[in-house]
Amino acid sequence: MQTVRIPSLNWLRVFDAAARHQSFASAGRELNMSAAAVSQQILALETYLKKPLFIRSANKVRLTLEGNEFLPTVQVSLRAIEAKTASLFPRKDVERISLVASQLMAMSWLPRRLAEFESENPLVRIDLIIEDAQRHSEPDMAIRFDHGMSTLTHPGWLMGIMHVVVGKKQDVDNITDTHEITDFRLLDVRSHAVGWNTLLTRYPGMLDGAAQLVESVDTTPLALMMVKESHALALVPWPASQNLVQALGLDVCKTVPAIPGLGNYYIEQFTGHGARPIINRLREDLRKAAQDTP
Repeated sequence: MQTVRIPSLNWLRVFDAAARHQSFASAGRELNMSAAAVSQQILALETYLKKPLFIRSANKVRLTLEGNEFLPTVQVSLRAIEAKTASLFPRKDVERISLVASQLMAMSWLPRRLAEFESENPLVRIDLIIEDAQRHSEPDMAIRFDHGMSTLTHPGWLMGIMHVVVGKKQDVDNITDTHEITDFRLLDVRSHAVGWNTLLTRYPGMLDGAAQLVESVDTTPLALMMVKESHALALVPWPASQNLVQALGLDVCKTVPAIPGLGNYYIEQFTGHGARPIINRLREDLRKAAQDTP
């Protein structure tokens, strides 16, 4: 069987960039090459394949029929090589930290703080993993939630929680009396120890009239999305949900006082990974960020 030689990998990288930009000059800027050098590489590939891949014009280039058919295969192959190279042969100058957190923390409070940490430490990358997701090795760190109050004294204590009423800004701005919350659907999160019943029992006569308005949902992010799209209020943990509330354009109802929550978030480190200084630095940065969160 005759072996077909594969074109130069460098030619294929240049072809991919030129096809995406539809410009030899723009491809050159991405690859730190001159437009003339890009043109030479493309010509070498076309000569090798004995087919034109681009139709040239004064200010741009576009793919021929053969170029269009060839491009997806080239792109899939290049991305597969890049991904496998990064996985098997990570760059030694980039230090990675794996961090496990709940869905709520991973979607709300953590991303901004992790982005700030990576910005201040450009040679660090944090792999954020949703709790209970399948993984093949123990993480470096985890942010856990415990309903017991004993974690107040945990050396990795991060934050406690309050439960606040959240709704669309125009809705909560119009609530001037606690009894007006019964005009809305009231969304509870099943896993939370504190819910609407806890809040409503604080106001005489409200529980009986509002109990039928309470609906249970699976997660805090789901509750917040439902609030955004319907005439509803949700009781959510704060400050863990703060950034997601803000991102969805929702607001906290100031008329209804917050309720103290049961439990705490704390940071767990795994001793089997050794005491890497960067992990300790991330832990302390997160704890400071939690203290600074209003």
